[in-house]
Amino acid sequence: MTKRAGERPPGSRAEAEVPVDPWYEKLILDFCQRRLCAESGLVVIKGRETPWYQNRQGRVRYYLLPPYKADTALQTMAVFEQIIHRHSGMHRHQGGLAIYVLEGEGYTIVDGERFDWTASDLLLLPINPGGVAHQHFNRHSSRPARWLAFIPMAFQECLSSEVVQLETSPDWLSLENAKENAQPGTRQDYSASSQNAGFPRAIVGEAKEAGGTTLLDALFKLRDEYRRQSETGLKVVCGPDLPWERNRQGIMKWYLHPGKRDTAIRSLVVYVQEIPPGGKSGRQRCPGGLVYYVLDGRGAVDVDGTRYQWEQGDCIALPLKNFGVEYQFFNLDGQNPARYLTVTPNFFEVLGVDLGSSFEQLEDAWP
Repeated sequence: MTKRAGERPPGSRAEAEVPVDPWYEKLILDFCQRRLCAESGLVVIKGRETPWYQNRQGRVRYYLLPPYKADTALQTMAVFEQIIHRHSGMHRHQGGLAIYVLEGEGYTIVDGERFDWTASDLLLLPINPGGVAHQHFNRHSSRPARWLAFIPMAFQECLSSEVVQLETSPDWLSLENAKENAQPGTRQDYSASSQNAGFPRAIVGEAKEAGGTTLLDALFKLRDEYRRQSETGLKVVCGPDLPWERNRQGIMKWYLHPGKRDTAIRSLVVYVQEIPPGGKSGRQRCPGGLVYYVLDGRGAVDVDGTRYQWEQGDCIALPLKNFGVEYQFFNLDGQNPARYLTVTPNFFEVLGVDLGSSFEQLEDAWP
């Protein structure tokens, strides 16, 4: 082989002068710290200890909020509760998230279209070019409405999401208090696209559906299928309309599932599970990454041999671990059932249900 001019053989003195990689060891440390957080972070976030805050969008409290709440065992999902007296502010950000109604009745305006909801419904915000502008309204002035939002943060980054405030909530503090309590610059909207009137659809250049037999054509067909689902799929999944399913893990009703194709989004898996008085769920080993919100009851969950107590209003964050997490729920009330809402990102169709670890049923809920 002919050596090129100026080229030095491996092991030469010049090669030894190559600078040390400044990033590799930091990368190792970063992954190590994430795994340590999964091992030592909070698994149960107590609702009664979680404070309420007021911002321009509304009155909220945060159970999970990466990276700002760094003390929780799960750092991949944002979960917050909002209470609405009259109406929220209006803002725009990307969809792909779900809102579960805890209490009350109302409606949400999404890009000019109205969607009504009531307690136990699941509101879905679709994924649209540039995001979705939305505002929530309480139907009854005599009592507030409350809901929970579940946002898979990895998807938001991939969707290039940004939050742009379009209208302020009437519950926002007075301007004087806002100035007094806010940090400099917090009222400014940092938006890279707020100057655009809307999505420049002319860039797309085609309105017809894809044909052809090439693999590129297949991608365009997938595009068209998702566009149809986003446009025509359910934006509100009505809880009372869903059937209960008795399976190896227990009694469940599914709002979002990889096998369901009638909803506007598929980015989450969502179900409610009920445990009979004094009963238990099945025992599973799974990759983790699930979030539970206790709707009713009190009990305990065993996570890798450690027991955690929970009660109504608590949020439970099952950490992600590379060899999986073993868990089981118990209803400690012998008189009343317990119910909890479960949410996890739907990575299953691209990364597998095992998610690099394991998904196994270790014990059935029933004898």
